[in-house]
Amino acid sequence: MNPENSCQDYRYETEHFLLRQVKKEDAPELLRCYSDPAAVALMNDDNCVGGFLFRSLEEMETAIHFWNNDVFQYARPAVIDKRTGEAVGTLEIFGGETGVLRVDLRSEYERPKVLRELYSLAMERFPRDFPMGSMVTKAPLSAPARREVLGELGFTGPEEFREYGDYYRLSFAEMRRELGIAVCALACCLCSENRDCPGCREGGCPNHETCVNYLCSRERGVSACWECPDFPCGKGMHGSTRIQAFAKFAREQGVETLLDCLERNRRAGVVYHRPGTLTGDYDLPTEREIFDLLLGDG
Repeated sequence: MNPENSCQDYRYETEHFLLRQVKKEDAPELLRCYSDPAAVALMNDDNCVGGFLFRSLEEMETAIHFWNNDVFQYARPAVIDKRTGEAVGTLEIFGGETGVLRVDLRSEYERPKVLRELYSLAMERFPRDFPMGSMVTKAPLSAPARREVLGELGFTGPEEFREYGDYYRLSFAEMRRELGIAVCALACCLCSENRDCPGCREGGCPNHETCVNYLCSRERGVSACWECPDFPCGKGMHGSTRIQAFAKFAREQGVETLLDCLERNRRAGVVYHRPGTLTGDYDLPTEREIFDLLLGDG
């Protein structure tokens, strides 16, 4: 969905839940969530005029009316349990340089399996529909299941955001496609280590004089490792399962296809490098798993 369009123009679906814009008719079911102090204690009301503890159907309907205000470029879908057909909570998402995700659920749905399903949906779909440089979501100390699942999914935290605490962040690296893929198959296009580097192929890497793969490719007269008749040889960076898998993918599918897959996955929230590390979602045990993730089958 383009956020400039009506916030009622979309639907999302997972294995167990349907998400569609909240309606006035959801008020009686949602009141079970928003009248429960235990559930409300886990909700994010930072920077809001009031809290989310509603005692009457009228208060609930007023909130739903506000959430359907098309002036704001955000979405507030109701979370519908497919098994019962009930609205058991809502999600809220804002885009921007830092996108904000709110997750409000009935207490009995505050379980790792449910949270993992909903957070995974948010990571995959919301960055495409509400462009953002990173996504933050609140998980207070009283929400250990949220903290555990967010950590599993690659969020970092807790940290402060706009002077409020207990936020977890997932960053989406900007893709600079023009930097391409390095000789060894590192993704220069997604590298966050040196923002001024023009990329391996342009001779800009400060490690060229000592890089085994770069020097070997020049000696053999090939532009990349995967073009060498002795590939795979295990030299240099190819001790990494991820890098060797990328090189094999480039050899079999082509560099442009590899770039297309990396760009699609970046928009879907797949992380190449987590902040402050050289590892991310592609650092999987086997080449087959990495191929599946690149192709969208993982």
